[in-house]
Amino acid sequence: MEPADAHAAGELVEIDSSPLDLMLIYPDGSTGKADLTVALDIATRTPLGAILRPEATKAVDAAVLLARAMTPLPLQPGWDAALGYSRSILPQGMIPGGADVRSAIAAKPVIVPESITVDRGKVYVGATFTTACERLQISLTKAAPRTGTDKPHIERFFAGVNSGFTQYLAGYTGPNVVRRGKDPAAEARFSLADVQSLLDWWLVAIWQNRPHPGLRHPAMPKKDLTPNEAFAALSGVAPQIPVTLTREDYIALLPLDWRTIQPYGINFHNLHYDNPALHEYRGVPSGLPAPANGRWEIRYDPYRLQSIHVRDHRKGAWIEAEWTMARQLAGPFSLDVLTAAKKTLDKRSGSTPGADLLAEINRILTAPAGRAEARAARRASAAPPSVPDPAPPRRLAPVPEEPEPGAATPSTATATAPAGPRPRRHARRIDLLED
Repeated sequence: MEPADAHAAGELVEIDSSPLDLMLIYPDGSTGKADLTVALDIATRTPLGAILRPEATKAVDAAVLLARAMTPLPLQPGWDAALGYSRSILPQGMIPGGADVRSAIAAKPVIVPESITVDRGKVYVGATFTTACERLQISLTKAAPRTGTDKPHIERFFAGVNSGFTQYLAGYTGPNVVRRGKDPAAEARFSLADVQSLLDWWLVAIWQNRPHPGLRHPAMPKKDLTPNEAFAALSGVAPQIPVTLTREDYIALLPLDWRTIQPYGINFHNLHYDNPALHEYRGVPSGLPAPANGRWEIRYDPYRLQSIHVRDHRKGAWIEAEWTMARQLAGPFSLDVLTAAKKTLDKRSGSTPGADLLAEINRILTAPAGRAEARAARRASAAPPSVPDPAPPRRLAPVPEEPEPGAATPSTATATAPAGPRPRRHARRIDLLED
């Protein structure tokens, strides 16, 4: 190991974003680039998490990246579905079978970060990301302004992704105009979900098993180690404690706001959200001190504004309130789409009718006019949700009733016959029974 390097997995982590040198196909048929955000462990050179987002990375993306960095790939929201979809439409052999994928994922370590170094971009110095670090008990270190040498490992990682992964895909633009093709946009073949699945597989299968010159062991100073070998060497000295994040943990990492619960529900960005579980709290203050000042805690996903999450601190649960017109939407809409719709309606004061907003949102999602609306619609359609779907309720098998003492044992024919609807028994008035 280098003298100034970390000597334990998760001790030092660098996180940064960089445009991917690749043209992608968005759901609306247009092409464009995506932002790659990565959290890299310094001691083992293991990428804890990597996410692709259309256009520019937001603070909520960096916060969700921390949660996904601490969660194995098969447990991340939507990962299995995205991998299965990509395997069905990509050429055969680009993504191996399930057994190979499971074995490669099992070899990739899950590392809990202790300290993260970031630059001074607004994505990482905002309240959303810093609050997420505090909740996950991660210390935050800000690099010096305009000093790339404070994060050299993550910069080298981006170069390794371009040289070992991106340049082999159709639509590669190259780092400059000299190294790109004649028309990279016309050569684009992959969607954002396809490239995300391929990148995840490349990281666990190629990057984690490739020797790196910066990874050395004191007992073998001349041998370059792979990230998996470096983690195995360090885990004996500083073992990692696995952390299991629930759906509630993902919700708690979303942007925060404070709202009152009115008789009609919650007014959030001039949209009315409601849920029957809010009945007992309508017009009731939360009782929380400043900065709440009696209002209720709201968490929202900027990419999925058809619902918000209200924290019921009295019962220790989250209430998902849905927009009253969400069932008439053409698809998921983001905060950017809502802003573009309000700008089109030109309602700078007062409340905007919900029906007009619904019509404008559906128009932007289906037929955007102008570059700003197209960018907003692209972000809403291509960005996956930040919170995993709730697990379906488990149905317990009915327990067979024990026969009463002295009752006849059912015959074999009766036991093996399919169970039909049980006959209804008439109730008896116990107050009319004689003693």
